[in-house]
Amino acid sequence: MSRWLKIPSKQKRREEDVPEPYEIVCVCGVCLSGYRRKTPYRHACQQCDEMYFILPRNNYPAPKAKKKKKQLPTQKQISEYILNTSFVTRIREKSKQKKASRKPQEAVSETTPKPKVSPFELPAPRTRLITPFRAILGGIVLIIGLTGYGIIHSRNLERATDTLKTATKAGESFLKQGDLIAANAAYLEAFEALETLGHTDQSANEIRQTSRELQSINSQAVSPVFEIAEEAVSHIKQSDVNSWASLFDVRYAETWMIFETTLTPVAVENETEPLRFRLNLPIILDEYRLNLELTAPSFTEYLKQHPGQSLIFAAQIESFQQGPKQPGTGIILLDGKTAFLWSHLKLYEQLGIQFDEFHNRNQIENILKQQTQYLGLSK
Repeated sequence: MSRWLKIPSKQKRREEDVPEPYEIVCVCGVCLSGYRRKTPYRHACQQCDEMYFILPRNNYPAPKAKKKKKQLPTQKQISEYILNTSFVTRIREKSKQKKASRKPQEAVSETTPKPKVSPFELPAPRTRLITPFRAILGGIVLIIGLTGYGIIHSRNLERATDTLKTATKAGESFLKQGDLIAANAAYLEAFEALETLGHTDQSANEIRQTSRELQSINSQAVSPVFEIAEEAVSHIKQSDVNSWASLFDVRYAETWMIFETTLTPVAVENETEPLRFRLNLPIILDEYRLNLELTAPSFTEYLKQHPGQSLIFAAQIESFQQGPKQPGTGIILLDGKTAFLWSHLKLYEQLGIQFDEFHNRNQIENILKQQTQYLGLSK
């Protein structure tokens, strides 16, 4: 490499030396300039004596020009060549003739007024909504969805079947032990399993009836109806009816009450209003009368078949209302959608009711048998 600059070129050297100037700016700011020599040398700055290495002159000949490759015709040239052929020119002429024949028809259509299009109307679709590909894709998605739904539904049915068996056995054992809270929880699971399975046979309805009765026993109102009446009278005297109604909703709404009484239909002003039945349990305290009313119960047909007879039923408390056109009268409204007839004597005895000559056990048993027959349950 040290003798690389001295190696002669295979080509002919330059015939005449062309001067090659150089120019360097020193660190002190002085500009150093001159011409390159055949050999390298050092250029000293006259002001600061700084030495700079200067490369020699280029002794090699100029590189040869590369041969130009044959250029292929571009896409534009090819397209121009194709468009200028006789076949394409004929097609152009025919298209021009067709356009010229259509111009008079377009001129007539432009003169006729176009119908106004509402801004809320969507334009007509340019493409078909249902194509073969979309139809096949939709069918595949539908099959996958139905298959997944069938698998999930079958698994839910299997779980519900197992839950129904285990929950019913557990509920029966808890009832024998007298644990009503645990029995209520077990029968609620069985009730939900029946809703999933959709069973409506006699045994399924028996489980539903037991679940409702246990739920009403465990979720009774915190106070009996007579204490509620005393509380209502004292609160209304101290404040007003509206404040008592709001307090009543907080304390007693959606809690259960169980009754043994007769029902009397209440006259309704409008035919569109639901039927109402008044319980034969009027409570009068300090010239204030409190009535209990039931709206459109599910056992209305039973009341028509046995008018004036005592019945045992449970219902949720809905709200408290002021009596219409009677300021000294209040109404505790019971929700008829939740009301149901009682069936089991053993669960009725769990309420702590003691039978005597006025409250005969045989009479209660006959009422429950009659209601059980109406409900289509086993005796």
